[in-house]
Amino acid sequence: MAKSSTRTFDASEDVIIPVGLGDTTRRKFPTLLSAISQIQQFFVIEKSGQEIPDEFLTIQGKLNFFNTGFGSGFVEGLTFVLLASLTLPVLSDAKLTTTVAHYFPLAQSKIFLRTLSCFPILLTAALCCYLSRFRIGILTRKSIDAFLLGRLASLMVKGGLIFAGLTALSGAITRESAWSVAKWVSFKHNSLAYEIYRILLNTKPHLIDMAYETVAIFTMAVALPFITIWGVSLIRRIKAKRDEASWDRLR
Repeated sequence: MAKSSTRTFDASEDVIIPVGLGDTTRRKFPTLLSAISQIQQFFVIEKSGQEIPDEFLTIQGKLNFFNTGFGSGFVEGLTFVLLASLTLPVLSDAKLTTTVAHYFPLAQSKIFLRTLSCFPILLTAALCCYLSRFRIGILTRKSIDAFLLGRLASLMVKGGLIFAGLTALSGAITRESAWSVAKWVSFKHNSLAYEIYRILLNTKPHLIDMAYETVAIFTMAVALPFITIWGVSLIRRIKAKRDEASWDRLR
């Protein structure tokens, strides 16, 4: 395991950079996995004991990791909204639950439905926690932290927008507005309009709760990777210092 070092970069020393690696610090990452793969490459170099100066990861490189994290958070939030818009009516309306459960029995489980809506956030949070094993040197620390900060910014903005949207929607749903929407969506088919009207009114009381739950979920999704990654890094540094002290006593 490579030791973390705070030694300043000396331009007179040789730093061996694999061919083509310099270009990867400036290019944009098309996917989250591409960014993680780049961090893995940094990890392999730093694990070998070679020090790469902080300046090697340029401002553009750090911004690319930040943008990847921001985009990842945006996709998480958008997918969460889409899934929640499908699961919340099922959770709120007993008749709809029974109808859906006839074709998909797991719809009767509230735990399953809530987990389903949170699945993209849980998956990405798990991937972020996985990065804790790579945060060992200057380059990996800088790239991972930039990625986490981008994801933090995105989820904060998205969480605020979702909270405001759900709160406004709860206030906008009245008997009159619900019936107007139901008639418009059903093309004035009365039986279908009544079903939609019932679902809207049954969903309304749960919107405010959903707004606060969203804030809590996004907060946990942001905090867990930070706690895990920084916690593992702290434990790794403490262990390295203890090992170094043990070697010094044996000399």
